[in-house]
Amino acid sequence: MGTKEVTCAIFPILPEHIGRLLEKKKNVFVKFTKLNRLRKGSKIVFYISHEKVLAGEGTIVNIETLDPEMAWMRHGEQIFLSKEEYDDYVERSPISGEERKGRKITAFVFRDLKKYKRPIKSVYGVTPAGRYLTREEYYKINKS
Repeated sequence: MGTKEVTCAIFPILPEHIGRLLEKKKNVFVKFTKLNRLRKGSKIVFYISHEKVLAGEGTIVNIETLDPEMAWMRHGEQIFLSKEEYDDYVERSPISGEERKGRKITAFVFRDLKKYKRPIKSVYGVTPAGRYLTREEYYKINKS
């Protein structure tokens, strides 16, 4: 496998949510995204948008694209959002404020969630939908 192969992604997360994933061990991250080349064993790095830093990561053990109601029924207790936050997120885009219609949500289930000892200044621009990382880019982050 080459170093240019996509093996990871960066997803933005709000500062108030990062602790739930990395410290309270809520191990399910949900996202409306079209990044579909991630697989079991892929890494996701979490980017705190307002601070432009990388805060931690996890290894994917399962990925499911589901109707939002089914995602909550299956993973609710382990999702990093409260039920109210989740309902708000699935009803409206936090960026545009537009109502979501008929979209599936992706649930990423993790193992080995870890918070970085110190946040890493990101050199990568990250859209609300996330961005892929190559293996080489991921290694550069972990050398920081």
